[in-house]
Formats: sequence, structure tokens, C-alpha cells
Amino acid sequence: MRIRLARLRICRRGYTREDENLRGEAITSILHGQDRAQPGLPEYPVEMHWIQFNEWCARHSTRGQVRNSNRIHAAWSHTMLIINNLTTPAGPVANAADLRARAEAAVADGAPHKLPWMFGIPEPWLPVSLEEANAVFADAGLHHMMYMTVMECGGPLAEPLRPLPRDVEVKRINSRALGFDALHLNCRAYGMPAVVTDDVVDANVYFSDPEKEFGFVVYNREGVPVSTATAIDLGDWMYIAAVATDAEQRKKGYAEVAMRAALAAAPTKPTSLDASRMGEPLYAQMGYQRRFKWNFWVMG
Repeated sequence: MRIRLARLRICRRGYTREDENLRGEAITSILHGQDRAQPGLPEYPVEMHWIQFNEWCARHSTRGQVRNSNRIHAAWSHTMLIINNLTTPAGPVANAADLRARAEAAVADGAPHKLPWMFGIPEPWLPVSLEEANAVFADAGLHHMMYMTVMECGGPLAEPLRPLPRDVEVKRINSRALGFDALHLNCRAYGMPAVVTDDVVDANVYFSDPEKEFGFVVYNREGVPVSTATAIDLGDWMYIAAVATDAEQRKKGYAEVAMRAALAAAPTKPTSLDASRMGEPLYAQMGYQRRFKWNFWVMG
């Protein structure tokens, strides 16, 4: 049966329907390349890269689990690093009542594990405004934490807008020590204690698959780690993960050096990432285009 697509307007408050007959099946079709302006991008559900990335981490973690029940999907590495304990709906959400049911299912699924975790929903799957979703989730004990923006680049990166630093040493991550430096940069950049770094390293979540994972750390001329980025091969796409720069070393070009090193070492494919508000401007000037947002909620 042919499904007629309505146009979706992606915005901070979710999506708006311009056709009252739009249903979940039609919502999914926007995720298969029918709203793309950039050539060279395969027809793949772009927001699923965040889920695929967390499934990848869960499979590599010595404690990881991927769980499916009650129309939710949980891809958890089972460490103290909250971004890698991700629960999402199993697909587009129908209405506010469905949203409430899935939130309650996510809370019930997460409760036994006593770890920090996030409930994430991409905007095309969210049937109500962000304010309405916050009200629904508050009843389940979930509160809005942040958003991230899906960004993609279908071809080569744009040329740097400024000279990149040259008095640096760029090392591919191939040891526990280098992996610690990379993950500790991430934890420091986002205000997490060193114990989180140790926990993630001990679980082997990252830097254990050199054929699929291309992680780099940038050291300044004093030998201090200042930035890091990793490219992960997800099949048709390369996914950029774990980009972080020391707070005192930002706006010096170090993150761009790390990202370009990771992509230079990786197979040539379209790339996707999920950007924090702080990272969006850098990625845009490198040639990435904004698609839409993920919103995330946490307990407490």
C-alpha cells in the first residue's frame, strides 16, 4: 500500500502535522532519506545512529545488555557513564498516553540496575510538544536533561576556516593508557569524576575493536592531552563519538585536529554525529548539516 507523506517541520517543540492522516508508518519514512538535501547520503534512518552507537558500545562492554520489552529498547553498557546507558521507544510514539506508557516501562526497566541512564526520543518520534512531554515524564519521575542535534556530512569535510595547530602530537588509541587519556578528557569536559573513566575503561566499552574504531588523542607541545575524537564504523556510515576538549584548551582547533585524524584513518563513508549545543558551530563549519534534535530525560 502506498503511503502519502506529509511534510514534517522539525522544530524545538517537536514536529507539526500538516496532514491529519499522518500515522506512525509515514513518520518512519522521513527517516529513510525523503527529507534530505545533501547528496551522497544513503537512505538510512539518521536518528538511529545514536541507538546503533549505543548498541555497539553495549556489545563491546563486558557488562553490556540490549533489552527489548513493552515497546522500549535499552542499549546499556552498564557503566557509570550515563550516555552509554540509553533507553528509547522501540519506534514512533502514537500519542500522549503511549508516551506515558513507554516512560513508565523505561523507568521499570532501569530501576533494578542502580546506574545513571537516559531516556531519549528523536523529534520525529515525539507526538507532542517538548513542554507536554516534560509534563508527562514528570509524573514518571523523569526530567529533561539536554538535547543533542543530529548532524551529517555526505562527502569530504569542508576546508578548515583557520590554520590548525601544528605543534601537537596526534596518537591513535591502541593502549589502555591512551584510552584512559581519551575517556578522562570526556569525563573532565562534562564534569564527571575520574572514577567514571576507570569504570568505562575496566568494562572495555571503547577502543577494543581496531578494525572498526578509530580513536585519536591530541597532545600539546607540553605533552598534555588536550582533545580527542573517535570514528566508529557502523556499516554504511561512520559515526563520530566521544569528542571532547579540555576546558582550558577550547577554541584553539584541537578538536578539529582530532576529528580530521579519526576520519583520515577510517574508511571513506558519509559521517553522522550527535552534537551538543557547544559543539554544533564547529561541526557546521566543517561541513555538517543539522537535521533534527534528540531530547533526553533522566531520573530525579
